[in-house]
Amino acid sequence: MKNPRFLALSTLEKVEAGAFIQDVFDPVGLKAVDRNLAETIVYGTVQHKIFLDYVIDRFVKKPYDLDRNIRLLLRMALYQMRFLERVPDHAVVNETVEMAKIIANKGAAGLVNGVLRQVIRQGDDAFVVDEEDEVNRLAVTYSFSKEWVSYLQQLLKGETEAFLKSTFDRAPLTLRAVSVDRSTLMSELEELGFTCDAIETVPLALNVKNPQGLFETKAYKEGRFYVQDAASQAVVGLFTPDKEAEALDLCAAPGGKSFQMAEIFAHVDAFDSSKARLDRMDENIRRLGYENITTAVRDAKTPLPKKKYDRILVDAPCSGLGLIRRKPEIKYRVNLKDCLQLARIQRLILENAYDALNAGGELVYSTCSVTVEENEGVLHSFLSDHPECRLKEKGIRYWPHRHGTDGFTMACIVRKDS
Repeated sequence: MKNPRFLALSTLEKVEAGAFIQDVFDPVGLKAVDRNLAETIVYGTVQHKIFLDYVIDRFVKKPYDLDRNIRLLLRMALYQMRFLERVPDHAVVNETVEMAKIIANKGAAGLVNGVLRQVIRQGDDAFVVDEEDEVNRLAVTYSFSKEWVSYLQQLLKGETEAFLKSTFDRAPLTLRAVSVDRSTLMSELEELGFTCDAIETVPLALNVKNPQGLFETKAYKEGRFYVQDAASQAVVGLFTPDKEAEALDLCAAPGGKSFQMAEIFAHVDAFDSSKARLDRMDENIRRLGYENITTAVRDAKTPLPKKKYDRILVDAPCSGLGLIRRKPEIKYRVNLKDCLQLARIQRLILENAYDALNAGGELVYSTCSVTVEENEGVLHSFLSDHPECRLKEKGIRYWPHRHGTDGFTMACIVRKDS
């Protein structure tokens, strides 16, 4: 049987090499309690990476010479000691020292033992962030780069720390009711023992607090819900419904927004550059019973066929900075320069989409990012080049700390009648 801490270590090694946790975390063979421990250690260690290194570097004489895997072990151990009250410190030390003996040598095990014993002796003082500069303090405390802290301070002012803190929150599991109204779905799930909360600002959104077993239910198998964050659900709500409209979802997979569009438009063409993602989308189309969606592999950066559409969605590829609660790796891998490069691609995709939009049609542009460069910047550039267009209403940005949702930004462009 797998050891949960060794699974956590091997997963963290892959994440350090560039993988995403959700793609490489493989708990097969673990009991549920061990799976939960391994997953908690992995996500927590990644979330607090900069803070944990800050602590490690206080107690290691030559931190820059520290073996990568020993640093990973120390991060894991310090995360458990600081944030997991149910795991006794002495058990963490013993487990980590034994792991160091296996993956390295007695010398490394002695270093690990020495560092962790010093941390125990210092207690809470070992974890104090001693930084007078506010940017440095926030960067270390919440494990963000100083570049992003400074950027967020300009954008959020006094809400910056609230946002940073919210990125450690567990993202809710949110459903969208399909083929039934929300109250009916809620009643069905509550009868089975699930605890549900309706999200009043998004008509079909429902948070499930205890989702274990949810995907074995009759409601799931018969296609009465789809998992989709509330902010993501709000995107399609910007369109004017029209049962006769031809619609296009240009970056469609995994498909949640296409499914919504299929319920308010006559037909939806759903394009995506990934065949694998479209294959998974097709499975959900069959489960949910949609008959008016056509999927096709197509790169949104290339010109579209000559067909014209009344409604087009561009949920553009982006930095994903609104998804840090779900993918904490993002905050270490994306910088402002990357966002500027992405903005050029987003602008190209938006132009391709617009070429396929009928006069009088609507085009919704959205990203799961909160940066100005990927959102307002792209829209301002587009509208400057297309005076025949206008925004249907002011754009909307969702924030985790304000709305409890993923970070999302969205706006609806209307092409004037010719």
